[in-house]
Amino acid sequence: MNQKLTLSIEQDAIEKGKQYAKNNNRTLSSMVEDFLLFLDTDDRLGDHAIPISKKLSSLMGIGEGSISATNYRQHLIEKNNV
Repeated sequence: MNQKLTLSIEQDAIEKGKQYAKNNNRTLSSMVEDFLLFLDTDDRLGDHAIPISKKLSSLMGIGEGSISATNYRQHLIEKNNV
């Protein structure tokens, strides 16, 4: 059952989100829903789980050295002091 949710988000983020959704034949609501559902299912890093986009995931392995999604998430946590 769908339910309405009101969020306070910076106008720039809303516009970027709307444009991204339009370019990808999605709705902003579906993108927010996917993100929230991701948080519920990916508890490998506890409250600090950071999603990695499909585009970024597709680039993994093309550079030198090795890195995993877990290593990249840990890098983002350390970089952003989360």
